Amino acid sequence: MKHRARLINYFSRHDRGWVLGLCALVGAIYLPFLGSQFFFDDLSFFSTDTVEVYKSNSFDFGLRWLPYASLGRLYAIFSSEFSYIYRLCNMLLHAANAVLLFYFLRNLVAAVQAYEIEPARAVRGAWFGASVFALHPVAAFAVGYVIQISVLMSTLFSLLMLLAYLHGLLSGERRWFALAVLAYFLACFSKEHSVLMPAVLWAMGLLLSSGKRVDRHVLWLTWLALIAIALFVTLRAHGVLGSPYEPMAKQLFAQQGIEESTPVLHLLSALTQAGLFFKYLLLWILPDPTLMSIDMRETFLAAATSWQAWLGGIAFMLYGMFGIRLLLRGGTSGLFGFAMLYPWLLFWVEMAGIRMQEPFVLYRSYLWMPGMALFIPIVLAKLPEQRGRLIMVCLLLLFIPLSWARLWIFSDSYRLWNEAAILLKDEQVAGADRIYFNRGQAEMAEKKWEAAAADFKRASDISPELEPIHYLLGAAYGNAGRFAEALTQFDTAISLQPDDSQVYFSKGMTLKLLHRDEESMLQMEQSCKLNNKVACLILKVQHRGRNSMGENQGDGSTN
Repeated sequence: MKHRARLINYFSRHDRGWVLGLCALVGAIYLPFLGSQFFFDDLSFFSTDTVEVYKSNSFDFGLRWLPYASLGRLYAIFSSEFSYIYRLCNMLLHAANAVLLFYFLRNLVAAVQAYEIEPARAVRGAWFGASVFALHPVAAFAVGYVIQISVLMSTLFSLLMLLAYLHGLLSGERRWFALAVLAYFLACFSKEHSVLMPAVLWAMGLLLSSGKRVDRHVLWLTWLALIAIALFVTLRAHGVLGSPYEPMAKQLFAQQGIEESTPVLHLLSALTQAGLFFKYLLLWILPDPTLMSIDMRETFLAAATSWQAWLGGIAFMLYGMFGIRLLLRGGTSGLFGFAMLYPWLLFWVEMAGIRMQEPFVLYRSYLWMPGMALFIPIVLAKLPEQRGRLIMVCLLLLFIPLSWARLWIFSDSYRLWNEAAILLKDEQVAGADRIYFNRGQAEMAEKKWEAAAADFKRASDISPELEPIHYLLGAAYGNAGRFAEALTQFDTAISLQPDDSQVYFSKGMTLKLLHRDEESMLQMEQSCKLNNKVACLILKVQHRGRNSMGENQGDGSTN
């Protein structure tokens, strides 16, 4: 009995049991998949000069400098061979976010419902809320994607900001407000999408207005600092906010036959995003795996003239108005309103940009959704305690295999892109070519040449102006023994981008297989001129062979 009492005392002291429980849940989900390889943007980050720039780059107020510099420092120590190091960092950040969320939920519920709910039930409700966030399958889209360390770090500092500001409002101590300002600065330079986090602070301030014991001068200084940071970050992000910043945006607009001025495109994008806001909410409430993938293609509204185009925008505004109305009531209703407004206020950043290439990405919602976990302790407080516990345990047990399934898909490139292709309902929707292109690359890696060729052909039919698609289609045809078709694709690729050395090299190798040696050497020469070292080496070997044959023939004639 004495040992048991000591054990209970150990775990209850400083909330160790709750914290270790959250960490254990996160570990149970993510530890089995630490060895998964990089995919998609992870590969481009580590295989290009980008990571080299951040290896030793000092702070320069660049957007997302903090997370990318962290990856750069890790790369300098471990290189990119040990993917589990980077995944372990993401896992630890997610665990830290779950712990911070637990403390935030517990303290906020206790502050608002001090006389309406037992402290022990408030703690359990907060823990279940944080556990849902920790185990949620949608959260895996950020945690399982190494490059999204940016959104994980931004969420970490955002939650720290909220927790510090809450402590400041309740205690009146200035140090908490200073910490909130610092955390906001770090959140914004982890990912600029957290720039509207002060709006969440404003909502929380309204919720706790009756209990404030803060010097007005301290609040004014805090808000001046927050506004200054927000303005600075907005100016730094001028190429992202309010413009079609995505690299393929122009081609995608042309592909869909949308030819409008930037203000009209901005309106269409905002209306599109307003409707998609409810899809994000739906997938966090009901995480159906058949409705999710790494690359989800959504229809971009082509015109604002029909009344249907405005439904999403109207619903979005009504949702916000209802949340504000609940917030102003205070108490339990106010908590409901705050939980509704948390993602809604942050989502306004999505309205600032013109999103065509990636209109709907689930990892982005990781930043918005911690506030919705507040619904769980509120609802549990209204249910009989045993029934509430049973429901939550069943929910958590359901989330574990769903998250494992998500990470299992992430662990294989073909499964990742095949899922996206299966979910694709319309091949003509903007960006569909990217799905087939990436699945084709995964099939090439598995030497499924015909399947890869079929996917590259689909991609080329959708986007015939993209050179990499024709090049890889030619490579797939060549490996499948369809040499004439391969040469046609290489010629198309060269006409689109005449300075790609790899295309000339591949065309030369294909001609060599057809025993068209002179033509093959001409392609190798062109590839060598474009600094393809392998092509230059082949030419040297070829020239040496010819020279030695000439010398042998000369010796023979002398004899």
